[in-house]
Amino acid sequence: MTSTDIHHLAAAYALDAVDARERAEFEAHYPSCDVCRADVVDFRATLARLAEGEVIAPPAEMKASVMRQISETRQLSPLLPAPVVDLAEHRRRRSLRSSQLAVAAALVLLVGVAAFFVGGASSSGIGTFAANVEQILGESDARLVTLTGPGQGQIKVAWSDSVDQAVVIGDGLADPGPGMVYELWLIDASGPQPMGLLDDAGGGSLRRTVRVDGTPQAWGVTIEPAAGSPTPTGQILYSSTL
Repeated sequence: MTSTDIHHLAAAYALDAVDARERAEFEAHYPSCDVCRADVVDFRATLARLAEGEVIAPPAEMKASVMRQISETRQLSPLLPAPVVDLAEHRRRRSLRSSQLAVAAALVLLVGVAAFFVGGASSSGIGTFAANVEQILGESDARLVTLTGPGQGQIKVAWSDSVDQAVVIGDGLADPGPGMVYELWLIDASGPQPMGLLDDAGGGSLRRTVRVDGTPQAWGVTIEPAAGSPTPTGQILYSSTL
């Protein structure tokens, strides 16, 4: 990866949308790059500001209007003689188009992930959820991961060791059942540690802020009795290794 290419990873890195190789290369690069450091901070701040927005459904007639205009709009440009282009100039243009597409894709990811952060206040008493998101994502050591597994829906965890807090965002979650709740676990060398998140995910959504006491090596979520459990008793439905 060239030095020019690596600058385009700032948005994807802020959203945890890079693979292990890209993460390692970018983390080795951006502490010494003023531009990339500023970009990461800006993207995280934008993500936090979007947490206070509203999701508005488009009007029902929008799809019909778009489809109608598509049928009336030329899909191919008129055939024109192609001018002779210097090979070096052709490569430069192709590289520029690739860079523009990468930036556009990163912005789409930014809006998509930000949707997870829309909504209410924390029930943990730590502060409003949006303010906690902004505080955590504004820290230079902030991390954001997606927990995956056999469970329905998706859960994300963003945290910062600097502020000893994490925000937990879930959508499309299944009803855990009568008297049961979702419980979050910080997993380190000594095993799973209960994080005090006990939530029935009403309406399939989960928005909570929790205290972080320790350094996670992984995160996990199980379904437990409403009173909580000191150790997991159910299957780990969502997990993420750092």
